[in-house]
Amino acid sequence: MYIIFDFDGTLADTFALGSALINEYADRLGYKQIDFAANKDKSARELIKMSGVRFWQIPGLIRFFRQKSVERAGEVKAFDGIPGLVRRLHDDGFLLGIITTNSAQTVSKFLEKYSLTDFFSYIKPEISLFGKRRALRRARRRLKTEIIYIGDELRDIEACRAVNIPIISVSWGFNSTEILDRNNPGMVAEDVDEVIQKIMSNGCRH
Repeated sequence: MYIIFDFDGTLADTFALGSALINEYADRLGYKQIDFAANKDKSARELIKMSGVRFWQIPGLIRFFRQKSVERAGEVKAFDGIPGLVRRLHDDGFLLGIITTNSAQTVSKFLEKYSLTDFFSYIKPEISLFGKRRALRRARRRLKTEIIYIGDELRDIEACRAVNIPIISVSWGFNSTEILDRNNPGMVAEDVDEVIQKIMSNGCRH
């Protein structure tokens, strides 16, 4: 079985850096600043609408901010307990992967920083903002095994539901615990120990 992680907000604490970069360039790139901390109950689509960004602008903005993130990748830290969680799952026989909109360089630098590179056998970076559904379908076809996804956003839940892949939502990322639990009841983990418990209690064994 594969345990596939989201990167931003799940493995890596990129929230402060990402929101700061987005707001720093708002005037230059022509959209409104967003108080991300006050809008953790909003979906990515709702935040895009609030910012005034048009959907045709998104691919260019994603490329721009990927590059800016690479330049500051050394600032990115793992959430508490994440390195230990990765090692434990690997030692328990699970195969591990990452599917993310973030860049290959940022993911690589993060994994090297925490000596986790060798623990992940499937990494699909730089997917489109709303391309997780397609990425999950491709992963299932390629890996030919059961998958459980671990993510922190409403769009992760929506993507997994669309392709019938179970998801554990973590409370320490982009969206609030309340909105995650409303959309993924019984499958929200408050810490890494709960992630392990939910993997095991839902029959997700290697």
